[in-house]
Amino acid sequence: MLENFQTFIIIIASIALFVFGLQSFSKEIESLGTEKLSKWIGKITKLPLGGFLLGGLFTSIVQSSTLVSTLTVSLVNTGVITFRDSILIMLGTNIGNTSTAWIVSMNSSFLGPFFIVLGTVISMIPTKIAVAGKSVFYFGFIFFSLSFISQAMEPIKNDPLLVDILSKASNPLLGIIYGIIITIIIQSSSVVVGLVIVLLSQGTIDIEVAIPIVIGANIGTTSTALLVSLKFSSLSKLVAWSASVFNIVGVIIMLPFFGVLKNIALSFSDIPALQVAMAFTVSNTFTSLFFLLLINPTIRRLQKHKWYRQSFEKPSEIEITS
Repeated sequence: MLENFQTFIIIIASIALFVFGLQSFSKEIESLGTEKLSKWIGKITKLPLGGFLLGGLFTSIVQSSTLVSTLTVSLVNTGVITFRDSILIMLGTNIGNTSTAWIVSMNSSFLGPFFIVLGTVISMIPTKIAVAGKSVFYFGFIFFSLSFISQAMEPIKNDPLLVDILSKASNPLLGIIYGIIITIIIQSSSVVVGLVIVLLSQGTIDIEVAIPIVIGANIGTTSTALLVSLKFSSLSKLVAWSASVFNIVGVIIMLPFFGVLKNIALSFSDIPALQVAMAFTVSNTFTSLFFLLLINPTIRRLQKHKWYRQSFEKPSEIEITS
């Protein structure tokens, strides 16, 4: 009993380190360009499909779709970006979000320590480049903590209870629900994808279980933007709500093709981590491109929503009588 409790605490601590690494890396990248961020975003969104490319690139760099989504909701609230650009950024974020799976798939016992040491050395250089040291350090910390998770879960990878619970996720709908719930609790689809890759690599689950969970995580990751938007304008709420609907519709469309996703993943590579990365990328890319091709009718439909109309209504003058 005590041994199981210790294993549980070690697993939770390892996951906490992974979350800390992701959050710290995101914050460091964000801090490198905070002052010029709004101006930079404004310039890029003026380009054709600039918002879409920005969402994908920015999410790939900061490794947090949650950060980009909440930032987008904030910027549309202040008028820095237009409603159309915010929708394009959200669609781009979906593709950029898959970069975590590819990065995690490169995990090795050498990468973590290498980037940690490299980041430390860069931080000690007495030039402007020193500010990038922390970013490099936390990038290595992500790999380092992921190896801890793998080691921590080794004792329970064949635990009958865990195997039984996860085996139920072979039912696609249940697997999607697993992904949504876990992501809402942890508030990071990147962590869920990392855990799925660890479990798949250890043989605890197979690709049929992994695919529904990571795709469900893509729905759960929009929950943060929804919560943040509650304190902002109606337009911000509509942007956050739209991102959730896009992902839900995308999953519904992809549901009958999970078998095709599995075949694509298996034919792409024999390495479990790369299989997850490929399936996740194909699913998210399809969702984003589907709505991108229908962007004009989608925008027109959203503009009919009451939240959009409320954002552009002039407040009625209130007559004050003494």
